[in-house]
Amino acid sequence: MKFRNRTVFFVVVIIAVLVLAGGVIYAERPALKLRTSVDAAPFTGHVPDVLPPVIRGDMKVTKNAGKATSLLQFDDGTCESGLGGGTWSSVVDWDVPTQCIQAGLDIVGLSAKINSNTAWSFVMYQAGAAPTAGRVAIAIAPMTGTGPCPTNQTIQTRAIGPAAAVVTGTANFYAGVYGSCFPGRDTGISAGRMWVATTGGGGYSPTYLAGAGFGGNWVIRVTVEDQNCVPVELQSFSVK
Repeated sequence: MKFRNRTVFFVVVIIAVLVLAGGVIYAERPALKLRTSVDAAPFTGHVPDVLPPVIRGDMKVTKNAGKATSLLQFDDGTCESGLGGGTWSSVVDWDVPTQCIQAGLDIVGLSAKINSNTAWSFVMYQAGAAPTAGRVAIAIAPMTGTGPCPTNQTIQTRAIGPAAAVVTGTANFYAGVYGSCFPGRDTGISAGRMWVATTGGGGYSPTYLAGAGFGGNWVIRVTVEDQNCVPVELQSFSVK
């Protein structure tokens, strides 16, 4: 009987130690510390172990009439919420339009809806599975907050200097804004392209954000110079 009681005691102790260890391990997992508005309390809950898959949405490419530029976007022009926290890069995973020559695609403009605080730079990362390397920050005239969604849909536009932001030899790139801002989110569209990049090279992926309840897409757009994106057809030639 004593042996049995002693065995039960040790089993209980072992189980208790494992439970406590598991709690410590879970507690040390990184917590998401973002806010949905500048006045909201930070969200510090742990992201669940199993995250829902986020399907990458199709990019809209709109040709600007009379200009050799195209506007790339995923949002529908409205925002239902915002997201930010501290100083972050809020970027979108863009596709290089298939008709473009990938040897060099110039970004000449940036548009964004800023709810509150300020964005003071355009930020771009070259291709990769995540925006963690090759960061290019270009100063712009500050984009200041124009009010929370959905009461104010003001989308501000800033020019990017020629040859300042060139996408080279890739099928995708990351571009957006850098600052203390809370960009608008189009929560009606889950494009799976919304990233939050930190200064240390890490960040939060679309799947990570969606799993924490922050779905949707940034109301951020880029204008690309696409005079080389228009297919040229040789009509005729003659030999003398």
